[in-house]
Amino acid sequence: MKVFSRRSRTIFWLSLAVILTLPVGVSCVLAEPLTLEQALALARADNPALAEARARIAQARATLAESRAAFWPRLDAGLEYLRGDAPSAYLFKTIDARRLPPQVDFNDPGRFDNIETSLSARLNLFAGGGDRLRLRQAGLLVEQARYDHGALENDLSAAVIDTFLALLSARDHVDIARQSVDVLTREVELAEVRFAGGSLLRSELLSLNVRLAEAQSERVRAQSAENRLQAALAVLLGRETSLTWQPVPEPFTYAPPADFESAVRLALRRRPEPGRAARGRDLAELEHGMARSEYLPRLDLHARLYHDDPDFSYNDDSLNWTLGAQLSWNLFSGFATRAREARALGQVQERSEALRRQRLEIEREVRDAWLALEEAQAVETWAQAALSQARQAFAQVQTRFSGGAADVTRYLDTELAWHRSQINAAAARRDRQRALAALARALGEWGGLGQPSLSGAPSEERSNDGFNP
Repeated sequence: MKVFSRRSRTIFWLSLAVILTLPVGVSCVLAEPLTLEQALALARADNPALAEARARIAQARATLAESRAAFWPRLDAGLEYLRGDAPSAYLFKTIDARRLPPQVDFNDPGRFDNIETSLSARLNLFAGGGDRLRLRQAGLLVEQARYDHGALENDLSAAVIDTFLALLSARDHVDIARQSVDVLTREVELAEVRFAGGSLLRSELLSLNVRLAEAQSERVRAQSAENRLQAALAVLLGRETSLTWQPVPEPFTYAPPADFESAVRLALRRRPEPGRAARGRDLAELEHGMARSEYLPRLDLHARLYHDDPDFSYNDDSLNWTLGAQLSWNLFSGFATRAREARALGQVQERSEALRRQRLEIEREVRDAWLALEEAQAVETWAQAALSQARQAFAQVQTRFSGGAADVTRYLDTELAWHRSQINAAAARRDRQRALAALARALGEWGGLGQPSLSGAPSEERSNDGFNP
């Protein structure tokens, strides 16, 4: 009875520790079933970072619409009240109003009042090609924003899949730890009976209790890891971290290209990052063109229709109009234009090297993902083989230990090996799927050019020369 009471207190305190280490909201909120497809759809719809990228696309489109305004005339309406005794103003205003007195002293005409209403228009006929270059630049900014959206969607989708699979792996770990605790609890109960009968040493019973305590601690750590992954997944889905999910186990499959060279070519065609870098280079070339356009003259057409009358007495005879053209040419600006041209050339060179660096970086990412997948496949094969052998060994030793033919040390070693092989096999299976998802991300499978294929071959070949998110 004394041993039983100690064991009861031990289990009580360990159970209390498990309850206290769990978050408050986890135990009281029912987990919602969630498939991988649903998780991806929620992330694309509600993730704040992706919403920010869509907002940046809208801003770029507004900038494009604004740049088109340079090709339209500008129309302004005005109303002006003027009072004074300046001879020149008196002369011009009264003449425009057709009210100049026959005898007036131009040196001292006296005070006057005038109200002028006007309608003016201005149209640029030539600006050295700068307006057209700015229009093309705004269009490239829209495409660049789309590429940013695609790159973010690719990374976000990969992060959701990786976190989802990690959560499944964590739940497997929790289940395995719980099963280990159940098995050890039964063995401790049987060992207490054998100890009471004198067929088991006290030290062996204590060793079993120590192993049970370790298994309880491991279950606590596994549950804590699962809770952290639940919070991480909730953030990716744009939800509160207090929400919990019940991930639906389903196989993640993806058919990569047959060889590494094909994978690299596919990634360079589909990844949004090279397209974004190419648009950055194009923007720099347009900036250089705009700098050179400053060497050319500017030609504007302007027209004005106005009426002067202090009494608002409108009539066709009093209407005035002007129409003219203005040519302006900046002949010298302190070498500022030459400096802007040199700066733009430097930007062209910088963006060109950035494009080359981006392509090399993508090739490295594909290489790393390819090798990681090969490693994960090999590890899964050996982990499954080790699991089968550990299961058989534990079944045999458990039978012998129950009959008293095996000592506690042998039993604990075999149980620990079986427990670890279960964890390793489950983790290896998920790690292979996560490595496959990482390769899909490196190939740009979720780059915003189409929906991902979660259960078969990669989606259709797409070009990163332009797309809508």
